[in-house]
Amino acid sequence: MTNVTKTTRLTIFAIALASVLFLFYSLFLANRDKEISRVTFPDKTQEVVYLPDPATNQRLKLIRFKEDGFTRISGTIFWNSGLIEDLTFGGPDNVVLTSIEYYPLDDKEGKDTRGKKRSDARFAVDGSYTYHAVYRPDGTLERLGELQPMGTYNATFYFEDGKSVHRQRTFDEKKRYRSEKIFRRDGSLLASIYSQAGDYSKTSTMLYREDGTTYATFTRDPIDGEKGQVFAANGSTMILEYARDYYNLQEIYLDEKGNLIQNRDGSRMGNLLTVRAYREVGGQMLMAYRQRWMMTHTLGPDAEKVKLRRVEYYDFAAKRACEIQMDVAGTTPKTITCPEANGTSTVKRLGEDGITVDTIDTLSKSNKVVATAKGNGAKVDIPAEWLQNIRPTPLPNFKDEDAPPPVYDFH
Repeated sequence: MTNVTKTTRLTIFAIALASVLFLFYSLFLANRDKEISRVTFPDKTQEVVYLPDPATNQRLKLIRFKEDGFTRISGTIFWNSGLIEDLTFGGPDNVVLTSIEYYPLDDKEGKDTRGKKRSDARFAVDGSYTYHAVYRPDGTLERLGELQPMGTYNATFYFEDGKSVHRQRTFDEKKRYRSEKIFRRDGSLLASIYSQAGDYSKTSTMLYREDGTTYATFTRDPIDGEKGQVFAANGSTMILEYARDYYNLQEIYLDEKGNLIQNRDGSRMGNLLTVRAYREVGGQMLMAYRQRWMMTHTLGPDAEKVKLRRVEYYDFAAKRACEIQMDVAGTTPKTITCPEANGTSTVKRLGEDGITVDTIDTLSKSNKVVATAKGNGAKVDIPAEWLQNIRPTPLPNFKDEDAPPPVYDFH
């Protein structure tokens, strides 16, 4: 029993010692820069050269200290990417106050030589930017950020010439994304974006045409989906209002007189999209046809992957409502069913081309076939738009694909 107790104690002691050594290594030895040289100058300041931890992506680091050998004055970092960064330190906590980066200059001798300036940044004592400018290799200004008196931070991005403004962003005092303006190359305003909650995924957007008129306005939210309006060329007459979320969609299309010309209702749960199109008859807007599409999504690219099942249309000449049934693929009409005045109905069965009548069935009031006649090569005339997924006005579908990350300190 005594031997077991001693063995257990030794094991516990060994584990404890190993834990202490590992903690000491982690805190004081691991991931530390390795000093490889130290030079003391006549003014008692010292310059120390470090071989940085490989995880930092730094190749070499030089730091100049005051006489105490502890307080940093300035430094230079040679990055693996080739960039050369000069730093200055200050403040109560001896933090980085300025940073200037340079593109490497190929001197053909393999020496580290500063080329054109890549960036110029200044920091507050808490490490946040008060100013930063980033330049392209050709020397043109790419972006510029400045802290404002009220604590907000403004960032401006430029086109390739370094002068024409591409976008302007504002971040609040907590450095959260708040608003943005995006411009075309000719200087006209393309879009204005605002986020009340400081969340880049929850925004209100206004789009503008080249002449300055409002093209569209919409909101986007990961939960509530997208809601918006599209306007005519005058910038004020609404011609489309829509709402789309994860489960449903609705789109209402108007002409410039305010008349309803198309309505779309979709349900993901019901796998159904209903499209109603209207035309003017005798001074009234009446439904000309109604499409029934099979739909599995209401948002994203898959929302456009629909399959036509049938089309119901009104024959104004005969004053009757007829129905076109599509094939399984949803691309070719198979039958056209129309009611007759005597209560029966006729079914035209079409060939593979979707327009040639193979046979014509007559159905009784109880939908039983009472007669069948040959089509004799007759053709049906189905307007192309009845079989197509056509919107009178396109949805905005605004995508800011070249947008930089929505962070104030994007460097």
